[in-house]
Amino acid sequence: MAKRRQKQRTHVKKDADATAAGQKIPKSMVIRTGANEIGASLSQLVRDFRRVMEPHTASRLKERKANRLKDFVTMAGPLGVTHLMLFSRSENGVNLRIARTPRGPTLHFKVSSYSLARDIQKTQRNPKSPGAEYLTPPLLVLNNFKASGGKDAPYETLLTSTFQNLFPPISAQHTSLASIRRVLLLHRDPNDPEGAIDLRHYAITTKAVGVGRGVRKLVNGDGVADLGRVKDIADYVLQQDAGYNSESEVEDDAKVEVKREDGGARRRGQGEGTQQRAIKLVELGPRMRLHLTKVVEGVCDGKVLHHAHIKKTAAEEREQERKHKEKIKLKEARRKEQADNVARKKAEKDAMKVKRDEARGRGEEVESEEEDEEMEDAIAEAEGWSDDDGEGSYDEMEGIDEMEEAAGAEEEEDGEESE
Repeated sequence: MAKRRQKQRTHVKKDADATAAGQKIPKSMVIRTGANEIGASLSQLVRDFRRVMEPHTASRLKERKANRLKDFVTMAGPLGVTHLMLFSRSENGVNLRIARTPRGPTLHFKVSSYSLARDIQKTQRNPKSPGAEYLTPPLLVLNNFKASGGKDAPYETLLTSTFQNLFPPISAQHTSLASIRRVLLLHRDPNDPEGAIDLRHYAITTKAVGVGRGVRKLVNGDGVADLGRVKDIADYVLQQDAGYNSESEVEDDAKVEVKREDGGARRRGQGEGTQQRAIKLVELGPRMRLHLTKVVEGVCDGKVLHHAHIKKTAAEEREQERKHKEKIKLKEARRKEQADNVARKKAEKDAMKVKRDEARGRGEEVESEEEDEEMEDAIAEAEGWSDDDGEGSYDEMEGIDEMEEAAGAEEEEDGEESE
């Protein structure tokens, strides 16, 4: 009997680099939130940004109007999601929040301007079509950001570390150069007083140096050569190479030496050794210009650690800390009261069921369970709480769970304070 060969699962994504390095892979969700209608343009921006965060993101995530932030935070733990990126629209414009789950912090940004990926491609002569670039995470490049461990403001270090933790770390021993096919550039404008951050997304391409356009098409297989108008292959090569100056088009800093694979070189008859290739970046989009507005301690809720427009004295900070502690105590007390009410109601329901069964055993007539439940719901509604969802909606009525509010409320409040 022949030995059965083990089946290779080709559809399963393998994170070989991060697994070999022993690092936990960051995963993200890009979500559109808010009670206001965000529009088709912002919806497309959300889809474009999901492509940027691939492959470790929920690319096909579909939000519903009934979904709240609490729902996504609850599911982040079982799914291994480490970051939530929330896009919303308010009266002051478009906002972006980057939250670290499950305990925060959360960075609030104002998107002052943005361009979609399709708009970037329309401006290019030869736009880059999507391919295998999205099978691996991009290379993150931070420019003019404060280094970790310095004497700068704490929020500067937090801002840098938050962007760095969005993607798996690069290991010099395990990361393959062939897996780096995209670049995510975050440039902090030093001339902007508010420290604006420009986001750009590029694809890394290479081309041979010192050969003409026609030869490069034949060697690299870039498209199909059109030989219908020429009688000889030499005419095609000479026609394509007319006016071509490879040395003047490519800077010396962009040239690298690439070692050929021995097997492929022998088959093609190219010989062994290395060849010079020029590195070129092709913008994929989208573009965004971000302004950091504030940093909060929790997941879109909690104490404000930094605010770009409001500066408080030491006494005001102590008062804010005192109010924050009182708010946490009040929230815990009301949650405990809610849990006690749910437990009491369950005990009463169980006791009523036992009495009903005993009465039925004696042959007495009793009310149906449906009538009892209708009466209990009416009493619960009069008391101001309900446990229809299993845990009760008392928090919603009392306004305790601020994470379930509309996503644009905080941004509108920030705009009023800044004014």
